[in-house]
Amino acid sequence: MSAPAAIASSQNVTIPAIPELYDANFLDRLVPVSNYEGTEISSNTPKPTNPFMEALKSSSHQVYTTNNARAYDTTSSATLDAFHMLRPFTSGSDIYRCLGKAWEEDPEMTLRMIWNLRSIHDGKGEKELFYQAWGWLYKNHPRTALDNLPQLVKPVCRIGKRKEEVQLAPHGYWKDLLNILCLAALDQLGPLNEPATFLHCFTPAQLHNRYYERKSKMKKPVVDTEATETEARRKREEKNVRLHNNLIVKLAEPKFRALYILVARLFAEKLAGDIGTLDRVDALPTGQERNEFVRRLSLVSKWAPTPGLSHDRHSNISSAIAQLLHYSHSLGPSRISLVPEQGLPSLETHILRSYYRRWILTPLREAIAVPESLMSANRWKEIIYSRVASQCMKNNMIRFYAYDPEGFEKYMSRVESGSRTISGATLMPHELVTDAISAYRASLHIPHPKKPSLKDMKKRQADMQLRVVEAQWRTMLDRVKEAGKLDNALAICDVSGSMGSITMSRSGDYVQPIAPAVALSLVLAQIAQPPFDNSFITFSSHPQFVQIDPSWSLGETIDKISQADWGMNTNYEAVFLKLLLPLAIQHNIKPDDMIKRLFVFSDMQFDESCPSTAGYVREPEDAQIIWDTNHDVIEKAYKEAGYEVPQIVYWNLGYGASTTPVAYDRQGVAIMNGFSPSVLKVFMGEEENDDQETGEEWEKVDQDGESETIVEKTIKEEVEFTPYSVMKKALSKASYDGLVVVD
Repeated sequence: MSAPAAIASSQNVTIPAIPELYDANFLDRLVPVSNYEGTEISSNTPKPTNPFMEALKSSSHQVYTTNNARAYDTTSSATLDAFHMLRPFTSGSDIYRCLGKAWEEDPEMTLRMIWNLRSIHDGKGEKELFYQAWGWLYKNHPRTALDNLPQLVKPVCRIGKRKEEVQLAPHGYWKDLLNILCLAALDQLGPLNEPATFLHCFTPAQLHNRYYERKSKMKKPVVDTEATETEARRKREEKNVRLHNNLIVKLAEPKFRALYILVARLFAEKLAGDIGTLDRVDALPTGQERNEFVRRLSLVSKWAPTPGLSHDRHSNISSAIAQLLHYSHSLGPSRISLVPEQGLPSLETHILRSYYRRWILTPLREAIAVPESLMSANRWKEIIYSRVASQCMKNNMIRFYAYDPEGFEKYMSRVESGSRTISGATLMPHELVTDAISAYRASLHIPHPKKPSLKDMKKRQADMQLRVVEAQWRTMLDRVKEAGKLDNALAICDVSGSMGSITMSRSGDYVQPIAPAVALSLVLAQIAQPPFDNSFITFSSHPQFVQIDPSWSLGETIDKISQADWGMNTNYEAVFLKLLLPLAIQHNIKPDDMIKRLFVFSDMQFDESCPSTAGYVREPEDAQIIWDTNHDVIEKAYKEAGYEVPQIVYWNLGYGASTTPVAYDRQGVAIMNGFSPSVLKVFMGEEENDDQETGEEWEKVDQDGESETIVEKTIKEEVEFTPYSVMKKALSKASYDGLVVVD
């Protein structure tokens, strides 16, 4: 039995004896279920209310926005407050606080809310926010957290519109399991007020500033290379010892041990199933049937831990997976014997890990054409670009074009002609917008025919990047449109100074609100039904109606609209009281012809109201009695003019403290947040659903014994449109039905 080369590594790959690793009932042994009496998701409002008591309570929650507009610091529903508060870059302490209150009010809804944070296809797609929220669940309700973790990678989200095209996809991806495991091992599941160091490799430039990094490079002293390598090796060895000691301590905790076993078993079971499928594929001749079997392979092998890499160094999870695969005879014949009550020695562990890599990971990754493996092997021309995932294509497009210019050019031409597809459905719109604006401006460079320069090469790269971004943008829009139609709706985009700059919208991991505001406004404008398509309203000091030429590219569109007059103020009321309502009055628009729904993409820090614009004057002494928010002022102005205010979706893109203009039960209002276009699906397809008739069949038998089938048609009741009901609709998708509160 020869020793694998990896044994020379300083990583101690052994794990202590874990008898529960081979026991299907490990959760009951390690984290017994506590008594819990479940409650059904109520169809009513969260709690019984009394109008007078609610009025008294609301007076204690009156606050001002940063621009002195009147607002509230709560919706009067802890569940809705959590739904509203859980946004990108929310501090860990706020996450834990609002989840605790929400759980007291409605555990089932809160559990769904946590999964909604991660759901790529049915939710907000915010993985780091989800990790901290799941960390709260793991700390306070561990059995619920562990029992539901498989739902993260189980295909439960419906993709596609027509029945014959519907596919199922998971809320997250397999790498989430490894991230959660390592964060738990390092005690970085929260509450954190800074990004987890495991997920972010901070450089000196990020910790201090870029000038510090440039200065340090300018004065780099001459050092002894051999001594430096020796010191680096010593530090790696110390770090590996520290990580292994930490793992031993954590595995002594029943809760972490249960998490560790769960992750290992999920990977081992799925990998064993995929390798079995691949064995059947290898026995088939080349052809359509073989291709059908290959398509059944999952992406678990792509994200499974590679021995010796980051996730494995922090957890030795590859050792546990390899032992499980060997125990189930999925690694092939071996003379190594496993005794569950005894730990496996180092040499045998290394051998099983090498088998796991050679006989499981390598063939599966080759079968599904994992691009990262081909990139690291410098086999660029073998990459199947139509199988490259959205984020990988976005991050590596320049490399694909640099190493395989002819092949990538041919692929993009086929994408543009419609004969090939490109991934992009899971990207955030603001990521594509920021890439498009930077590439568009680089593409404006005019090469000098006699003086070639570096800018010429960057222009060619920028031109290709624009083509990729444009194709991914169309893919993303097509995915959103699968949810149905969006009719009689218009976006209102906050472009005030507090939103940031569209040309400098991203700094490190921080995203300025202007980028998602513009991006989501464009998404809505391009999926809306005519005549409401290709247009939206911007507001800062003054509102402006913006029309988009469908022939413009994404980069050109962003460049043109960003040249408009974007002021520093956040005069939200002006959209209604100086643009929409005056136009309706001037042109004598009928109430039925008014816009029915408006989406306000903003950081919600509106300017102070001007009461006189609503047709009444408020006396100073009434200020503490009449607390009118911007929404109240707008609604009163519309009623005085004989109109109903349109339904308004307040979409919060800001950071820090949350304010809300309405309570949980305010009719005609919804409160949303997040950067993902998937959240828009909550408001789509309503017309199709309304048109569907429901009925009940029963047999009518007359006196002669003859029967007749009677179909009783029922008319669907109009669904109320309140912040709470819209939240409930978002969290009532079938993809969340597998979630169960246990403790």
